[in-house]
Amino acid sequence: MKKEEFEPVYIEYHQMVIHLAYDVLHDYDLAQDVCQEVFMKLDEKIESLDRERIKGWLLRCGKRKAIDFVRRAYRKNEVSVIAEKMEEDFVVEYLLEIETEKSRKQFRNFVLDRLREKNQTWYELLVRVVVESEPAVIVAEEYGITVENLRMKISRARHWLYKNYYQSYLEL
Repeated sequence: MKKEEFEPVYIEYHQMVIHLAYDVLHDYDLAQDVCQEVFMKLDEKIESLDRERIKGWLLRCGKRKAIDFVRRAYRKNEVSVIAEKMEEDFVVEYLLEIETEKSRKQFRNFVLDRLREKNQTWYELLVRVVVESEPAVIVAEEYGITVENLRMKISRARHWLYKNYYQSYLEL
């Protein structure tokens, strides 16, 4: 993506990031702070991101940043607006989410190892483009293939993963 695309992306997605952060923090001012930090990070990384994947990147980054705000409040052991407004259900849900995320990470690593054993190229392409969000154009160029061919290989890898591990994923 180009630097000139920052403003249209901000206009299109800033409310989404604020709402996402508000759902975690239950504080509009803190949600705006999260949004500001997310878009500052976007400004730093904009040239290395793919426009097609920007919404997912913003959602992932916004949620992580909001959770970081919650963790910071707990680490400082402050009585903050967050602590006052959090309900017991949210805390339990948050702890379960952390545990689930840990299980998913272990499962993801297991599945990626199986993919690497199945097809090293699929593994490398999937990790670089999907997990690390490297631009497809650059990765395709490095492998000497077209972007369409790269996307087809990633699609085949995803199909193989789905066919072999989707049911296991649902059981987590």
